[in-house]
This record gives sequence, structure tokens and C-alpha cells, in this order.
Amino acid sequence: MTNQLGEKYIPKRKLSDDSARDLKKIEDWIKKNKHSKEEVEEPITKLDEEKPKISISSKDLTFITDENLYKEIVCYMDKTFHYTSAFSIGKLYFDGVMKGSNPYIATAVDMFLQSINDTHRIATQKDLETNLEMFKGFYEDTGLVLRSLKDPNQDKANYLYGQIAKANSTLPIFFNLRGLKLDANLNFNLTEESRYKTANCLNWEKVARYSKIDEFGLPTEKDINSLREIWTLKDGFVRLSLNKHLDLNSYNGGLEDSNDNGRVVLVDLKKGELK
Repeated sequence: MTNQLGEKYIPKRKLSDDSARDLKKIEDWIKKNKHSKEEVEEPITKLDEEKPKISISSKDLTFITDENLYKEIVCYMDKTFHYTSAFSIGKLYFDGVMKGSNPYIATAVDMFLQSINDTHRIATQKDLETNLEMFKGFYEDTGLVLRSLKDPNQDKANYLYGQIAKANSTLPIFFNLRGLKLDANLNFNLTEESRYKTANCLNWEKVARYSKIDEFGLPTEKDINSLREIWTLKDGFVRLSLNKHLDLNSYNGGLEDSNDNGRVVLVDLKKGELK
């Protein structure tokens, strides 16, 4: 098996017996299409168990194109979140590449990479902007947008805003998915590395055009001569993604929605910021 950019993924170890049993459990679950009711807990990693070593393309950005890596990610999601509806049947699968994306899936992949202390993490919107042609025909979730403490997703909005209220941040606020952490109730939690900012472009009129971006990869000013657009909404808590036409979508309140055009993109942080 080779990855998209031609370099083999070489796992440090084979899947453990526990992992194999986990995968069998997931396959049985998919056949029955039943969601688990169990409490969500972080998986416990044995200290004497060697963690998987990810060997991904030397290129700056890559899709997840190795099935062994995909299986490791799915095992982590099952142990951590018990394969809840955000990750359930039809929302994430492997067919030469890991297909499917929503903010929960992308954040869980980021948490997995952190759990094995790998230098790879999920790409930010600013990272994707360095090679837009790579993403034509797909969509990639990169952030969350908090415009108000109303629906869609009012409870999620209040939960996240409660973590930043003391900072007196002005709405609307954009959050990178990288650096966030999911809890047992699939709430998004800030960590020391979380990055967010007030971004007025998130309140522009729908399909406003732009060309210039800021340090987060967000539009800085309108440009009627550009072909790129940003799609917006008035209220609530929604996802932000790069769509298949290379526009920014910040109006989708379906946080669990996913389809086979979705891709999770990885970037190697040891190379520093992409230019």
C-alpha cells in the first residue's frame, strides 16, 4: 500500500490482538447499525506497549491513504468515543483513502496523533491555503464559527463560549480545530494550544468574494474581482470548511454531517509553518 504522494506507510508494529478484537467489534457494530450507550473515556495506553510510528509522505500536506493507519485511528475513536453517531456508519470509511469528515472526526484524528506523540497533526485552513489545487473536488473541515449563543447548536455554543467569556472576546469567533479536545459529551474544549480570534468576515453577506487572507487563512477584505467566495449565516455555532470549489463554507450547522467527498488532511509540524 502506498500513500497518495508515493511513499509507503511502514507501521512500527502490527496491530495488537486487542486492536484486532476492537476492529472485529466495530465491524459487528456496523452490521447491526446500533449506537453504543456507554460512557466515553480516554483509552488507557499500556506503558510497555510500543506506540505506532506514523511514516507519512515527506510532502507538506497529505491525505490518509494507508489502511493500517486508518485502522489505528478507528480503534482510537472506538475506545475513546465508543463509535458514537458522529463517527458512525457511512460517515467514515476507507477506500484507498480515508473518506468522510466532520468537525468531530477531524478533532478526533488530531487527538489520536497527539496521543502517540507524532509530529503530524491535522492541517489548519492556513495550511490548506498553501496548496489549494490539491483539494479541488473535496471538502475539508478546518474550524468552528461562533456567531451567537443561539441555534444552530445553541448548547455547544454556550459550552465553548463559557470557556472564553472572561477574555471578553467579540463575536463572531473562529476556532481552529487543531488543538481542540472532545469530551464524553462531544463538547469542544480549549487547550493550551487552541487558537481562535474574532473575524468580522464571518458576518459578511453570503457569497462575498475575497482574495487576501490572514494568519488563520480567513478573508481579510472583499474583492469583487475574485472567484473565491465565503458562505455565511447570521447566528449560531457552525463548522467552517474548504469546499470542493475552494470556497469557504461557514453556514453548515450539521456538525455530524459527513459524506465521501470529505478528507482529513495531515501536516508535519516539525517542518514549521507552511509558506
